[in-house]
Amino acid sequence: MDLTKLAIFQMARARMDWAAERQRILSENVANADTPGYHSHDLKELDFGNLAKSASNRVQMVRTNAMHQQSGVPDPGAYREVTDRYPYESSADGNEVILEEQMSRLSDTRNQYKTALELVRKHMTLIKLASRSGR
Repeated sequence: MDLTKLAIFQMARARMDWAAERQRILSENVANADTPGYHSHDLKELDFGNLAKSASNRVQMVRTNAMHQQSGVPDPGAYREVTDRYPYESSADGNEVILEEQMSRLSDTRNQYKTALELVRKHMTLIKLASRSGR
């Protein structure tokens, strides 16, 4: 049984991938805190409700004959990066990175990653328990 095909693991992986990408972007913001004219960036929030619906209702298209056309639906790709539109403050040189705000976002991202990781661990424990009790 391939556990990676379970919806709960796909959703947790998507959340963890999103958190890792957000961590990278926020780290770039912190690294550029003294760069004149730098605008802070962030990722668009991952909509977990829609992710759950799409993961549980997804039907994969399979090409059954070489004469059939491939699916025309493109892969949505990576997460969407956005620029903070209304920063709380900016410095005289136009830099809009507020270290306290970035550190708060980094902490929030870390907690979201840890929550998804704990969800995976708990489900793995339940699967192991169920497989042992079936003997």
